[in-house]
Amino acid sequence: MSRKVLYSTVAVSVLAAGSALYLLSSYPQDTSGTVDTSAAVEAATWADNVSITLDAAESTFTFQSNGIPDHGFAEQYLIPIDPTDQPFSDKPAEFFDVVNSAEYFTESEINTTITTTPVYAKEPTDTSLGRIGVALSGAQIFNDYEDMERTVVAIDDQVIHDHVPFLDECNGHTLVDGTDYHYHGIPVCLTVRLDVEGEHSYMLGVLEDGFPVYSNLDVNGVEISSDALDECSGHVGPTPEFPDGTYHYHLTADEAPYMIDCYHGEIEQAEMMRGSGGARPDFAAIAQELGVSEQMLMDALGDTMPPDFDGAAKELGISLDALMAVMPAPPQ
Repeated sequence: MSRKVLYSTVAVSVLAAGSALYLLSSYPQDTSGTVDTSAAVEAATWADNVSITLDAAESTFTFQSNGIPDHGFAEQYLIPIDPTDQPFSDKPAEFFDVVNSAEYFTESEINTTITTTPVYAKEPTDTSLGRIGVALSGAQIFNDYEDMERTVVAIDDQVIHDHVPFLDECNGHTLVDGTDYHYHGIPVCLTVRLDVEGEHSYMLGVLEDGFPVYSNLDVNGVEISSDALDECSGHVGPTPEFPDGTYHYHLTADEAPYMIDCYHGEIEQAEMMRGSGGARPDFAAIAQELGVSEQMLMDALGDTMPPDFDGAAKELGISLDALMAVMPAPPQ
């Protein structure tokens, strides 16, 4: 089944749709005000494996989870044997291993601190591969892409062989080493228990910039499309948690972008690498493109400088060329 039709449509009357569109068009698109998300974060129905710690003094909350979503998995998944050989949708069954999720999936400890007073930034910042937000289910939110070049959209790259999927019905999967379960589209296994027919969707998570994330149901339960949102898949409007309105993101189901491909909130940039003369490589993005966890990549590279790339490639089970293709060039 296409990922585009996994999320069922909500039946609404023409009158309700018209009134919703009027409300949206007339709502002031003011992003200059501040919002405090702490009450919404505290009241959200986080999974039992999630720990939320609010720090009023620092205006932050800390999200801790074992990374395993509370809605469960498909029984089996397709895992590409060579995760760098993308796209996957045109690959035959022999290109994949079939794994049993109960045996293959591994807990991935998540510990991230996010502001509760997000600040809108006029200039967006591209999201990278790896975690860009956290979901109520305990899982991670990733952006649309499977590659750092941002050419392979995961949902459009769906493949199923013998009823075994690359992406499950929740629009999620793990990295090829069984770690870091994450969503590339609307997590329907989560939103089916959150959203109410005829109403704006409820907050399903928070991005790393602090702004809340929703599915594709807007005012009066009218589905919102990608082209009705800004370049970061967001807009200003009322939500159940913020009836007076705030900037927030929507995941969509009609066409890419399905996810959040840029932040419109202020976000900390990667720390500078001391003594290297350049920016610290985005190891999370590199790891995702290779299909391994960030910790597995770091362990393979070790702490020697320069790293033993040949040894790292062998430990990761990939070719040296595949590893070097995604590693950043050394500073000049």
